[in-house]
Amino acid sequence: MRCLLAVLGLIGLLSSAFAADYELPTLRGTDTFVPAYPTYFGWDGFYAGGQLTYGNANSDFTNSTQNLLAFALRNLTFEQEAQPSTVTLLGPSDTGAAGLGGFVGYNVQYDAAVVGLEFNYTHTGFNSVSPEFPIGRLTGVLSNGKQYNFYLTGSGTMHTTDVGVLRARAGYATGNFMPYVTVGAAVGRADMAVSVSCSCQEITPNSNPALVRVLDFSFTQGKSKDAAYLFGFAGGGGFDYALTQNIFARAEYEYISWSPVWQVTSHIQTGRVGLGVKF
Repeated sequence: MRCLLAVLGLIGLLSSAFAADYELPTLRGTDTFVPAYPTYFGWDGFYAGGQLTYGNANSDFTNSTQNLLAFALRNLTFEQEAQPSTVTLLGPSDTGAAGLGGFVGYNVQYDAAVVGLEFNYTHTGFNSVSPEFPIGRLTGVLSNGKQYNFYLTGSGTMHTTDVGVLRARAGYATGNFMPYVTVGAAVGRADMAVSVSCSCQEITPNSNPALVRVLDFSFTQGKSKDAAYLFGFAGGGGFDYALTQNIFARAEYEYISWSPVWQVTSHIQTGRVGLGVKF
C-alpha cells in the first residue's frame, strides 16, 4: 500500500512539471468576437439659427377683375349678353427679392433616421405688379335695342413682406451630412390692390343720325388691403452639415403655393443658406 501511494504521488508531480514546461498552444481566432455597432452624428434636440434667402414670386392677376366688373354691371343687358367682365385685362407677374430670417426646431433621432418639427420665418419684399392689357370694343345691337361702346382698363399689385412656415422634416444622417425633405403649412402677409375702370357709352341707334342718343357712364371698381393674410402649403428639401458638435450650416430649396385671394393665385420659390446652433 505504501508503495502504491508513493507511485501515485510521483505521477502527480511529474504531470504538474510536464504541464508547466510544455503548455499547449492556443489556436488563432478562438478569441470571443465582439461586433462594432455603427455610430452616427447626433442631430437630436433643440436647435435655432439664422438664414439669408433669395426667391422668385409669381402672381397671376388674370381673373382678378372679373368679379369686380360683373358686380358693377350685374343688372344690365350689357353684362348679360356682351359679358365684358370676362375680358382679360391683367396678366401674371414674376419678381425676385432677397430676404432675411431665422428658424427654430426640434429633432428626434433613431440611428441614422432623423425626424423633427421646425418653424421657419423670412422677411422679404416680393413686389408683384401686373402687366395691363386695356381693350375697347363696340357691341352689336343687343336685345334691349342698344349698343355699347366701352373701354376697359385694370391694375393689380401684391407686395409680400412676411412668410412663415411650420413644417415637418425627415432626414438621414450620413457622416456630418443630413439631407432632408420638408412639408408643412405656410402663412404670409401682403399688401394687395386690384381695380378695374370702365369708360362706356350706351348708344340708342336710329336711322336718322340726328336722333341717335348716346348716354355716357363711367366708373372705377376696386379693393385694397394692407397686411392681408395668405395661407398655403409648402414643400422642399436640403441638407444640414455639422461644422462642430454644436454648429451646423444649411442649404435648402422651398416651394410655397398660396390659396387664391381675390382670384389672384400666387406661389413662391426660395433658396436659402443658413447657420444654426444645436443645443
